[in-house]
Amino acid sequence: MDRKKETFGAVGGILKPIFKGHIPPMGLIPDSLLDGFARFSSSRGHLLRLSNIERLVTTLRHREPDHVPCCPMLYGASRRLVGVSYPDFALKPEATAESLLAAFEMIGGEAFAPAIDLSVEAADFGQQMVYPDNSTPHPDYAHPFMKDVSDYRRLKRIELKGAHRMQAMLETCRILVRRIGFRGAVSGFAFSPLGVLSMMRGAEHLFRDCVNYPSEVMAALQTITDVLIPYVEAQCDTGVLGVTLDTLFASRTGLSKELWEKIEGPFVKEIAGAIRRKGYIVVVHNCGCGPYFDSQIQFMEPSIITFAELPDDCPTPKELKRRYGGQVVLMGYVSTALLSYGTPYEVMQECREQIEDLADGGGFILAPGCEFPPNAPLENAMAIVKATRLYG
Repeated sequence: MDRKKETFGAVGGILKPIFKGHIPPMGLIPDSLLDGFARFSSSRGHLLRLSNIERLVTTLRHREPDHVPCCPMLYGASRRLVGVSYPDFALKPEATAESLLAAFEMIGGEAFAPAIDLSVEAADFGQQMVYPDNSTPHPDYAHPFMKDVSDYRRLKRIELKGAHRMQAMLETCRILVRRIGFRGAVSGFAFSPLGVLSMMRGAEHLFRDCVNYPSEVMAALQTITDVLIPYVEAQCDTGVLGVTLDTLFASRTGLSKELWEKIEGPFVKEIAGAIRRKGYIVVVHNCGCGPYFDSQIQFMEPSIITFAELPDDCPTPKELKRRYGGQVVLMGYVSTALLSYGTPYEVMQECREQIEDLADGGGFILAPGCEFPPNAPLENAMAIVKATRLYG
């Protein structure tokens, strides 16, 4: 009887989201079923055009779809399509969703994560913010919330229900999942605990404190983690495909590998585990220089890593594919500088090179290395999408 209950429970977990019109948690679907679906879709893709979801699932199971999927990462830039101000995009979920939906409909792509900005969580903890008219919101650097080392242990846990910016993110996810349905995939998004802390303390001070006062820093990271876990769980409950964790400082841009593993590794492991227990996939974003793929895989077991630079242990794209292509789906890594200042033709040529280096055998999603620059030419976003159809 217990086995029957388990079986019906698993089937119910798969069917319930489908009846609501969105993608079921992939972690609840048996690997054998996903692999069979991917094999069938890969074969079908030689003859017919696949749907966005077929293309993504085939890629996630490391099979070749009809063409490489892409994620243009149009977040703040999408507001320009509908004439929404940056403060409204950042603070009003209806405006955020309207902008992102316009990007999905007008420019395309199979997947996106509504990463509003990197200060969402810090603002809810109490960090004063600046909301420019035409640029990304950021902390008020003259008034950091964490003024000295003693503030780390004073940081208080906040309740998710009263966290206005995080609630706006959740509502954005709900709107997008409901409106997009089976036509594409939406991922949630959260800045990692160390990232949130950097928004309240400042990166320079934080890096020094990680070396000199690690136990103080880790006390604050535990408080932040205790808030982020219910936050990512709530994102899963909106019906997203998975949740993206931005672990910027797990790279040469941030801490040494050993120090990152000590300071933040245990906390992101907790958060990633919470996402997987809900049945959803973990996506890691790291746009730092020389990201530590091996450490991030060890602690978070992601299905996808989205990146801007080659990992610290891979001198070439082909070595990246050889070393990590069988462990995770690789997502990247069109230069954001090129997207800002290059021509659509130059963007397409870079896309072509990356497809040739990384797409063989599946497991590759073409995307910018980080958010599409908010004021870059939108023609360059269209060039990314077109390159997947032409070269992928």
